[in-house]
Amino acid sequence: MMQDTSLWAHELASKNLGAKQKQVLDALRFFPDATNAEIAARMGWEINRITPRVLELRQQGLILEAGKRRCKITGNAAHSWKAKFPVLPSAFAPKEEKAAPTNSLF
Repeated sequence: MMQDTSLWAHELASKNLGAKQKQVLDALRFFPDATNAEIAARMGWEINRITPRVLELRQQGLILEAGKRRCKITGNAAHSWKAKFPVLPSAFAPKEEKAAPTNSLF
C-alpha cells in the first residue's frame, strides 16, 4: 500500500509530464530494471516512441540507470532503467524573475 505522501510526491513530480512520458514512467514503476526494448515490448509500442521519452525522463531526474545487462528482447547488451522512487519535490522553490520596472505614472 502506498502512503499518502508517496502519492502526493508522485502526483507533484508527474504533473508537468506529457501523456507518453507518464505512461513510460508508470511502466518503469511496474517493471523496474527494464531496457528500452523491453519497455516497448510490454507497452506494445515501437522502440522509437520509448527512447526519446526515456531520455526526457532521465534529464528530469525521474529515472535512473539500473545497470547494463543482456536485453531479453534483442539479446544484446543494453542499459536498463528504473524509476526513481519515491519522487520528492525540490527542497527549494525555483526563483521567479522580476519584471523590469516600467516608466509609467500608474
